[in-house]
Amino acid sequence: MNQNYKQIVKWLVYMLMYTLLAVLQTNVIPNITVFDAHANLLPLAAAMVAVLEGGVPGALFGVFAGLYCDALIPPFEVVHTIYFFLSGLLIGQMVTALFKKNFVTAVLCAVVSLTALDFISLLLFYIIPRRAGLDSLLRVTLYEIAFSALLTPLVYWPIRAVNKRWEAAEEGE
Repeated sequence: MNQNYKQIVKWLVYMLMYTLLAVLQTNVIPNITVFDAHANLLPLAAAMVAVLEGGVPGALFGVFAGLYCDALIPPFEVVHTIYFFLSGLLIGQMVTALFKKNFVTAVLCAVVSLTALDFISLLLFYIIPRRAGLDSLLRVTLYEIAFSALLTPLVYWPIRAVNKRWEAAEEGE
């Protein structure tokens, strides 16, 4: 099979997995709360792809993932698109240069990325426009981050399986 074809199939599988996570995020996750907080799986998945694939592929996937999030999570402000692009690039480059591509690295990068995104969202949408108090926002945000972190294995292992499958196919040629 042609190498370009394999790469296209791999990225289509990543996008399909992200779409399935988006369906879970919008239809199932809202029904599950822990201390009034919902898990946020989509930023975790984008960061984990960047960890496993590297900077430029992670940034390009971040654009796809960000557009998806901006379309699903109102208001459409392109915050996710810009953030996922930059975080995918940074995470991918940093991991390639400094860390091993493993579960611990992926979870740490994903949780740090989610934390940064949540605080940027808090600033832009709640604190600067003075829509809500900082105390209640921080409490819910911290619960969301903790709840999301507990679900990281459910996000990481399928993404890692796709990555490993195509790495093995590339080595076999």
